[in-house]
Amino acid sequence: MKKKKMTKKQKVRLSIIAGVLAVVLLVGAYIFSQNRSSSAEQTSDYQTVTLKKAEDLTFNGAVTASDTQDYNLDSTLGKITQVHVTDGQQVEAGAVLLSYESPEYQSQVDEQNNGMSKLNLALSNAQESLGAAQAKQAKANQQLNEAITNYNNTNENSSEEAAMKKEQYKGEITQYESALEAANDAVLQAQQMVESAQVDLQSGNQSIANLQNKAHTTVNSTTSGIAYVNEKGKTDPSVAVVQIVSSDVTIEGKASEYDFQRLQKDQRVTVKPVTSDEEIPGTITNVSQLPEAAAPAANSSQGGASANSVSVANYDFTVKPDRPLQYGYNVQITLPLDEVRLPSNSIVEKDGKQYVFVVKNGKAKKTEVQTEERNGFLVVKAGVKAKDQIVSNPDDELKDGQELAVN
Repeated sequence: MKKKKMTKKQKVRLSIIAGVLAVVLLVGAYIFSQNRSSSAEQTSDYQTVTLKKAEDLTFNGAVTASDTQDYNLDSTLGKITQVHVTDGQQVEAGAVLLSYESPEYQSQVDEQNNGMSKLNLALSNAQESLGAAQAKQAKANQQLNEAITNYNNTNENSSEEAAMKKEQYKGEITQYESALEAANDAVLQAQQMVESAQVDLQSGNQSIANLQNKAHTTVNSTTSGIAYVNEKGKTDPSVAVVQIVSSDVTIEGKASEYDFQRLQKDQRVTVKPVTSDEEIPGTITNVSQLPEAAAPAANSSQGGASANSVSVANYDFTVKPDRPLQYGYNVQITLPLDEVRLPSNSIVEKDGKQYVFVVKNGKAKKTEVQTEERNGFLVVKAGVKAKDQIVSNPDDELKDGQELAVN
């Protein structure tokens, strides 16, 4: 049987139907694809991060003596005649280190000693004068007493001769009283001369003692430690003759202004010499509040310094190691940071409170947190801890308890 040929009209109708079916299939495929894509986005666009403590801060430092005292030539004291300690000797505070002699003051001592002979002679003469005056005083006193005794023992009524004797004794009493008064004045003057000569002599002796102290001077150590002697310093004031270095050591570290606020007295740190893997605990004993001269940190000009250059301030701090280290060692000082930092995008704020989504058993748990900003970082105060896993990129669509398929 012959097939009936399709008419032109039937062919057009069939083409239209086929085209409509093709369009429907394409639209359906597109919608299905979009639904799958949307579903995938809802389950796979969230990323997580595991919280951990911030990395330790590390500073450079150097081991120095806790106390170092230099003793240089002091030309005002004269010349050094003796160094009383040897190189490497252990000395205690108060030990004699140096002896000085001053020729200038020694000549003054010699001159004063020559003058002292005159003062001694003056005192000797004054004492002799006092002795002579006292002898005259004693004689005048004796004569007066004898005259008084004779006067009292004579009865003028017994005879004319007795009356004349009594009158004689009366005259002698008057004479000896005058002589005694003069002798007393002489003794007083002689005593004053002796006292004056004694004062002059004492003053001279004191002056000599003072000059001798200046002519011969010793310098004592103000601290305990090990002595290091440099003979060159006996004639060169720019070089220490003796340097006393304490046995105790400290570590001088430096912190930039970016880390300065993190340093506090009594913080525990770890010290590691750069030449070994040894780690030694220590304690921060001092943090300077005054910066060193600022050092350039960056320069926007390629031709040298410019007005736009930035300077960074550095601050000194001191560490006391738990056990001694060798002087001069370079070390690294590690300060552990007991803090957990949050990515700023992980925070969701609502009603003045802060939240993060903690991932537990594949679900997002909305958790309130308390934070504070420290040196540009968001630091956890409460709510989450190290090793917690949180969503780092939450959005408004993420709900408490929502199941997650995270990247």
